[in-house]
Amino acid sequence: MPQEKLFLELLPKAVDITDNSKEVKKGSIFFAIKGTKFDGHTFLGEVLKKSPLAVVVEKSYKPPKGLDFSSTHLIKVENTRKSFAKACKEFFGKPDERLKMFGITGTNGKTSTSHILAQLLENSGCPTGIIGTVEYRLGSKIYGKGQTTPHPKVWFKTLTQMLLDGAKAVSAEISSHALDQYRIYSTNFEGVVFTNLSQDHLDYHQSMEEYYLSKKRLFTDYQYKVGITNIDNPYGRRLFQEIPNLVSFGKSPDAHYRILDYSLTLEGSKVYLQLPDKRKVVLEIPLLGEFQIYNTVGAFALLHTLGWNLNDLLEGIKNLKPIPGRFEVIQIGGRTVIIDYAHTPDALDNLLRSVKKLQRGGRLITLFGAGGNRDKTKRPLMGKVASKYSDILVITSDNPRWEEPQEIINHILEGVNSNIPTVVEVDRRKAIKRAILEISQEGDIIVIAGKGHEDYQEIKGIKYPFSDRQEVLKLKEETQDWL
Repeated sequence: MPQEKLFLELLPKAVDITDNSKEVKKGSIFFAIKGTKFDGHTFLGEVLKKSPLAVVVEKSYKPPKGLDFSSTHLIKVENTRKSFAKACKEFFGKPDERLKMFGITGTNGKTSTSHILAQLLENSGCPTGIIGTVEYRLGSKIYGKGQTTPHPKVWFKTLTQMLLDGAKAVSAEISSHALDQYRIYSTNFEGVVFTNLSQDHLDYHQSMEEYYLSKKRLFTDYQYKVGITNIDNPYGRRLFQEIPNLVSFGKSPDAHYRILDYSLTLEGSKVYLQLPDKRKVVLEIPLLGEFQIYNTVGAFALLHTLGWNLNDLLEGIKNLKPIPGRFEVIQIGGRTVIIDYAHTPDALDNLLRSVKKLQRGGRLITLFGAGGNRDKTKRPLMGKVASKYSDILVITSDNPRWEEPQEIINHILEGVNSNIPTVVEVDRRKAIKRAILEISQEGDIIVIAGKGHEDYQEIKGIKYPFSDRQEVLKLKEETQDWL
């Protein structure tokens, strides 16, 4: 029997499967995975003492002298990451094959597109789970939160739980890290979407080419009925040229779903869209921001191509609810505060460009920082982008993690136009307070970017409770009598 199939034969007898040596118990199957920090193969001595049913290792593994595998099955495979994901799928009953699975990948827009897709499916009578940056949820039931795209065991277990709780579909954000690490390997999809690609995660991927190739895997290594791509984005167009039979959307004249025109207000947008058969429809989108046009059209194009009812989709778009931390608007003392998750140069550009179009006379004040222990090269680019649109900048901390906040701020300042009035306040809570109470005037727009829905701030390995939204609402309550 081929080694790859042996662990699948043993699965029904396994009490558990894991890639964590600490979780191994008698009768479980352990997969030795070489990670970025640890190599599971180095823990096999400890694992064997726990009487596992089997251990799965890479073919290249050479056991050191003294390790006794006689009381277990030693299985050698090409890639333990892939094998572990396949095993998780089998162990949890192949839930992806009993659900309509939708996967969204891209630098920006994954969360919004997946939420829009889920809402449109729900509106069409299809209970839909969401897995992504904000949380893993079906209806009002939360299954957890953490990584944008979870560990293989969490992924397939969550899909099974959602299926048992009545889900018919799942709309999931698929990160480049997850694709690179085969976290969702062997998942079958109904449809997949590529939103865009711009600079981010270069601390992990080393180059834009490597980053793109990781994203591309969703379209080459997985089964799906329909693939959608945004051809206004250079990488989205490249994907369209490299992968046969993709469906395209965008303003480009050759897009299958072509955005002919649109108007933006503080209530949302109206989009004139040409369908592949040249019919024209109007999308009335109650979400704010130009970028939400792309996210909505991407979700619409996928479901329309798959044959979902056009009128149900148009009605569903009219009834879309705001997405947590995505262009959230709070009015406070004649000022408009906008909270958004934008934390890449491209996302910040899209956000501020949209805000600029809504500006009616007041100033645009932009408050932001950049994450620590992440791609450092994007920091000055964010400073440059913010300078392009803003009248005043407030540079502060985001999630500094293990870096010194002032050092991160200095990197941002390298890209800031010295002609733009700039306030530096390391403490994000104080920065928000100063931006609203000291710097702004009536009629101004204050954009608070970078954290969006997040309810913590990560400093030196500790996640402290912190929410931009709650800070603004607290100020609104405290100042309602005098601001």
